[in-house]
Amino acid sequence: MDRQIEKKTFLRRYIWYIAAATALTAVLVWIVFCSTASTMTVDKRDLTISNVTHGRFDDYVRLNGQVVPIQVVQISPEEGGIVREKPVEEGTRVRKGDVILRLSNSNLDLQILNAEAELAEKQNLLRNTQVAMQQDRLNNRTEQATLDMDCERKQRACNQNARLYKERLISKETYTQSQEDYRLARRKQSLVAQRLRQDSIYRRVQMAQMEDNLDNMRKNVLLVRERKNKLEIRSAIDGELGLLDVELGQNISAGQNIGQINDLSDFKVQAQIDEH
Repeated sequence: MDRQIEKKTFLRRYIWYIAAATALTAVLVWIVFCSTASTMTVDKRDLTISNVTHGRFDDYVRLNGQVVPIQVVQISPEEGGIVREKPVEEGTRVRKGDVILRLSNSNLDLQILNAEAELAEKQNLLRNTQVAMQQDRLNNRTEQATLDMDCERKQRACNQNARLYKERLISKETYTQSQEDYRLARRKQSLVAQRLRQDSIYRRVQMAQMEDNLDNMRKNVLLVRERKNKLEIRSAIDGELGLLDVELGQNISAGQNIGQINDLSDFKVQAQIDEH
């Protein structure tokens, strides 16, 4: 059976598109004119208006710090010993070079005596060696003078025998022996001269070595005596003796931390700052 098809009008055909466009328009109008942000009215005099510029931004953080001296010097003796005297106490103002402690060290005293005794022994040995070398030098010169004189005599005898042999007044053997004696004397003279030169060089080298050893021993004695002076522990700066942890009769080792001196010429603030 045939059914009549109803013809759709323009409004019924596009009603859904019209409805969607109307809803979208309503949403846009609401967004533009109906914002939910709150507003506040302020006095114009309370506002500061400036130009925006590029620069460094300083951010400040509140922290709790501790005011401490600008410098703290630890007291550590270079030489160990027993505390014999405490001229100053904690909290005392001291100046650079003031004596803080006086120590005693019997082992160091013994080392000084041994070094001085060894130095005196080396000095006596050097003097004795110098005297012996001088005596040897005199003996060598005497020997050289004797050989020179003997060589001159042998030469003179050889020349005389040469004339006598030429006149046939002596035998050839006598003349030959005089020549041999003269050559032997010349040979001895040359050997003794070489030995004296070698002895002179050896004596100079030996004396130089002994003088060097003696100078080193003198320096060693001076160093040991300087160690004696270090038994007086002195202040390195002007300041306040903030800590002195020693007692009379206490044995202190070298390098031990026994106190500190606070430099009160200026101060600084120490604070723990968070890494972030």
